[in-house]
Amino acid sequence: MTGGDHYYGDVVRMENTTHSVGIDKRTVVHGGPAAAELERAVQELLPLLQELRGQLRPLAARTVEAAEAEIGGSADPAVRRTALERVGGILESVGTAGAPALALIHQILSMLGG
Repeated sequence: MTGGDHYYGDVVRMENTTHSVGIDKRTVVHGGPAAAELERAVQELLPLLQELRGQLRPLAARTVEAAEAEIGGSADPAVRRTALERVGGILESVGTAGAPALALIHQILSMLGG
């Protein structure tokens, strides 16, 4: 900008970039009661999944274990949703033993909007 330039709105400086298509103006609100409730449900789910792993076949147990890291460690709703759906599919085959965890998964998915 020089002394006589006037800019209104967004000013973006991009250097050495390719495939830039625009500005992401979505608003993300962190915290609040909904976020606290979501995290509480996730923290309640993780021990249930750890217990259920012993009742699963080795491949399913490894899949659930990997998904636990994505569920508990990611704040990205899409990553959590995908991991929850993957685990939910596995838990449906466990029967009544998986029912409490499956109920929490459905609750969390509804909180995530899925």
